[in-house]
Amino acid sequence: MRKETLVACALAMALSGCGGPPASDVADPAADANGVVAASATEETEAEAGANAGDTAGDVEATTASANSVLDRDGNPVPLVAFDIDSVPVSSAALGELPFFSMPAGYGPQNRPHVRAYARFPFRIGEGLHWVEGASWNARITVDDDQGRDKEFSARELRRNLESVLAQAGAQPVFEGPLNRNAYYGAALEQEIGGGFIEGVNMDHDAPTSVHVIRQADRNIWVQLTTTSNEAGLVIVEERPFVATARWTDEFPYLSTPAGYDEGNRPKQRDFDMYPFWTGSDFEEVEGRTWAGQVSSRGRTHSMHEVRRNLEAMMAEVGGTLVFEGRIPKEPSERYDFDLKSPYSDGTGFSWHDYDSRVYRVDLPTGRQVWVHARLEYNSAGWVVVEREGFVQTAAMLPADALKRQLDADGRVAIQVNFATDEADILPESQPQIDQVLALLQADPALALSVEGHTDDTGTVQRNRSLSEARAAAVVAALTGRGIEASRLSAAGFGQDRPVADNATDEGKAKNRRVELVRKP
Repeated sequence: MRKETLVACALAMALSGCGGPPASDVADPAADANGVVAASATEETEAEAGANAGDTAGDVEATTASANSVLDRDGNPVPLVAFDIDSVPVSSAALGELPFFSMPAGYGPQNRPHVRAYARFPFRIGEGLHWVEGASWNARITVDDDQGRDKEFSARELRRNLESVLAQAGAQPVFEGPLNRNAYYGAALEQEIGGGFIEGVNMDHDAPTSVHVIRQADRNIWVQLTTTSNEAGLVIVEERPFVATARWTDEFPYLSTPAGYDEGNRPKQRDFDMYPFWTGSDFEEVEGRTWAGQVSSRGRTHSMHEVRRNLEAMMAEVGGTLVFEGRIPKEPSERYDFDLKSPYSDGTGFSWHDYDSRVYRVDLPTGRQVWVHARLEYNSAGWVVVEREGFVQTAAMLPADALKRQLDADGRVAIQVNFATDEADILPESQPQIDQVLALLQADPALALSVEGHTDDTGTVQRNRSLSEARAAAVVAALTGRGIEASRLSAAGFGQDRPVADNATDEGKAKNRRVELVRKP
């Protein structure tokens, strides 16, 4: 049986003790015959309109796309309107958890409902849309699979059942009219709403739609129901203020993920590289330490809005500057090829023009500068972080005779072997140094060496130790592959346990990332 209830308890339990008056019995002086509240377009931005929903009321007025409107699929402005929540009587009905109500007998979500801990949705109000933020639930409602051919979908049956339940909960109707599907599929809303709430809004353009509001002492609950002849779309949002769960940290890459999210695949970090950041007119190529990773909502429904609000909160916390917001133009984004984009694809993908971006610059009190490019899509997100810094050369070839002199004097010598970031692959530019170690061993057949790997303190202790062991083993493999007997060599890794310089500086970190040759007795 596929039927899913909208709450864990049955309808009777969910509404036990409900004493709210039916919606039809309550006069709403701010509403017209359809329950539409007249409201004025404010000077708020879209995000502010969502965060401050219900603060003002007046007349709807919007003729062009601006902070007060969005463009629909045909390029026509759709006003963003305010709503006077005080016009809705307070309900004392006892409600459970989101989504609060069960479906009528024989009906249920066609697919698994989309549940988000924090999102925003533009509810139909008057001739426009009204942003509401909070915990959300949306699904497409059809006849249960286990009904077979014994039951046909009836929009009237479904709507009458849900409207009765809403009336018992003290809900007030605030809109009744067409869905206006095109409003949800304009450029500004297509990703976040058209994609993120597809089960609730991807219906016939003029499908009958109603919006109800339940106002309680500690929360407001918004319900939008859209019906056609064979299915329905249902969106429920429990309105609540935003509380950031991600924090700016003291360690690179500084950004953290919101509660319930993680970094997905293992993030990729490079000690030195270049990444281009779009500034609105051109790319600024920033060199330094780089990090790329996902913001993954494992086991839950991704919320583009939740990630965006947390990113904004972190930038506000550290005083970051918003350099660019929107979509990077296609032509300049294609200036960079696969080889540059590939290492950063977990963070920002390959088609930089095909999603909403945020680019920030953070000027830290220490004098360092950090750049962030965030990818925001309705079903995924990620970011690239670069801490600007100058190049520090870490490679220095020691010829075989110099290696021998230092081994004779100290019993050990550090060599500079460069590896792929966070990997044990020896880079081609280090081959001359391997050749000199080979010459040293060939010149003295009695010489036996322990090859020991070391790292700086970036990353976990366990990861650094295993990485240093793998890198030491890679050097041994390179030498035995050239004819040196394996019995003359051994590999060991000590991670960050044996620093030779201060890890607080880039120069110190560079010295600590090393391979040492130690004479064996």
